[in-house]
Amino acid sequence: MGDLSRGEISPGHFAESWLNCRRKSLADGERIGESLSRRLDQVFYALDDYPIDPAFREAGDVTDAELLSVVVNALDQLRHDEEPRKGSA
Repeated sequence: MGDLSRGEISPGHFAESWLNCRRKSLADGERIGESLSRRLDQVFYALDDYPIDPAFREAGDVTDAELLSVVVNALDQLRHDEEPRKGSA
């Protein structure tokens, strides 16, 4: 997600890599926290409507810019989720 947000990889490459990694993670039974799970679900739902091959893009599909926006937003939310709460030890 960081590579995409920094422009180091294309949205299409991100989509292929992310889906492969997510499938492997689920198959391996990896457990993740609730906050991370919510953010990864946001990305998954965007990818569900994102055509990796632009030749198959239809009206209403998630665009490269929209996918980037979802990923950047998810990363921002993760950073916010990790911030220490005021008043906690």
